[in-house]
Amino acid sequence: MTATTPTHQPTAPDWLTAAEAAHQEQRLHDQGHKALRVRRHADLINARLAELGIEPIEPAAVDDYGNLQHARLTVPEYEPDAYYEVRAGWSEDDKQVELRTADWEDERPRFGRVGLLHSLADVAAARRETPTFPAPARDYRQEAIRAMDNLNVDRLNNAEVEAIVTAVHGNIAALLHIADTVARNSTTA
Repeated sequence: MTATTPTHQPTAPDWLTAAEAAHQEQRLHDQGHKALRVRRHADLINARLAELGIEPIEPAAVDDYGNLQHARLTVPEYEPDAYYEVRAGWSEDDKQVELRTADWEDERPRFGRVGLLHSLADVAAARRETPTFPAPARDYRQEAIRAMDNLNVDRLNNAEVEAIVTAVHGNIAALLHIADTVARNSTTA
């Protein structure tokens, strides 16, 4: 007795095949656009450095994954004074070259912005500046829920205070509901 294999394979409808092809084309377009943008930023950084007469230790480049590698301008120095390593990157907000430093005492240094590159003096000043990092975005929803959890009605022995806490819980819940509704409606419009 011989086993037969089914010859009928399910096929995708034509519209789904076209949708998949369009999706692939869009992904390739987006990846190409990102690669061109990153390459342009590296070129702008290197051109600005050359304009100021700065010869970087490592010029700005694009790594194998398509990410911008900042130009390395100086190495950290420990003696006689402590100087930070300085790198030149691109600021999307300012559309200019920005200088970044990292604390050399960190095991895995993280580079933060210290200012924009306008002159040679900015590099010397950056060597002495501690990097700054943007504050993490606050999650107001989580903060409100934590506040509600900390105002536990069951731990109170005063009826008036319990009523106030219950009202605060209700107000917070209402505000969270309104915020969710607004967020949901603003993304669908």
